[in-house]
Amino acid sequence: MSSSFNSDQTRLLFELSKGSELAFTQLYNQYKNAVYGTALKITKSKTLAEETVQDVFLKIWQNHENLAEITNFENYLFIISRNHIFDMLKKIARDTSLVTDINYKSVSSDDTDTHIKDQQYAIILNEIVEQLPPQQQKVYKMAKWEGLSHQKIGEDLGISTETVKKHMAQALKFVRIKISPYMNMFMTFLLFFTV
Repeated sequence: MSSSFNSDQTRLLFELSKGSELAFTQLYNQYKNAVYGTALKITKSKTLAEETVQDVFLKIWQNHENLAEITNFENYLFIISRNHIFDMLKKIARDTSLVTDINYKSVSSDDTDTHIKDQQYAIILNEIVEQLPPQQQKVYKMAKWEGLSHQKIGEDLGISTETVKKHMAQALKFVRIKISPYMNMFMTFLLFFTV
């Protein structure tokens, strides 16, 4: 890497640390494809990769006052991106309602790996549920997470049981379609970060 590139990067980071939106835009344009590519390689999802780019650069902006101290921005960016994806995958760990339906645990004899995969799956599931339309999301969460009956959900939301069933069917179809690309991703994810 040329010294002029390094000095340009140092200048950009210094300007960004002072709140320069122009410097932020320049860094964003320079590195967004790298973040997107890394996220896409791991998640195999364009949607999650795009969200990762937005979230990672939002974190960079929120921490812009400290960026002048960064000596290797590429490493800094990679670590933030990797940690963000791990964090994203940890969030969903609260909901493992579908994990029990899919027996992928036998692919690994390592309990630690299995636990990580459980968390990853649960996180992705949560991300998908958050993409549902508001009413479908409410119905899904009340049924899957709170264990409420269709009748009880209908009473709580002021809608008929038939409407609840319709929302649930649509939500389940959406979740099934969205979750399918991730079924083979767990080994790839672990391999990518342990090589």
